[in-house]
Amino acid sequence: MFKELNGKEKLYLLKIMLIEFPVDFISFFIVPIAVLFCKKDSNNLPKFFSWLDDPDYGINGDPYWQKDHFPNGKHTSYYARVRWLWRNRIGNFSKKVFGLKVEDVDASTVVTTGDINATYVKGWKNTWCKVTCKTKDGKEWFGLYKEIRYSGIFKNFYCRIYVGTKLMDIAGMTPENKHTFLEKDDKPYLLSVVAINPFKRLKEEYNPNKKG
Repeated sequence: MFKELNGKEKLYLLKIMLIEFPVDFISFFIVPIAVLFCKKDSNNLPKFFSWLDDPDYGINGDPYWQKDHFPNGKHTSYYARVRWLWRNRIGNFSKKVFGLKVEDVDASTVVTTGDINATYVKGWKNTWCKVTCKTKDGKEWFGLYKEIRYSGIFKNFYCRIYVGTKLMDIAGMTPENKHTFLEKDDKPYLLSVVAINPFKRLKEEYNPNKKG
């Protein structure tokens, strides 16, 4: 499953899992309590619970979440906020412990192997992309994104894997175009990720052979 990773990268992945998984588990029980302390016009959790907050969009979700899942102002409801923070768990904790500041990336060291457009395949074929880089202090980082299409009775499903650091956001970065990854709407920090979804259903809207 992780044949694209070397030994050092596998050890780092294990480190992420050992540190984040216990905190992740605890957050499922604390988030519903923390959200109770938020007001209708709040954008973030109270300071005491800030380690559970999303560093980019707070408790109310990104524009796509608000539009597609909880339109017409429903994104500020208790249920919507809990759902969002369960979906984007322990964001500030991950940022502080394993976060990568995009500005600190040495753009000349960014290497993208595999399919740079892998995240757009949506399971319709086997694909993968690995991005590695170094920061100005010499530290090495990696991110592996992978999709495995099933066959037979599970032909309508695929396995989605994303581990390491969310470096797909800087795939293709070079010294010449780095500034385009630091614009206002870009995420200033890239978080750690250990996401393995063994059964994601294929969506016909993404079928590359779909007839118009």
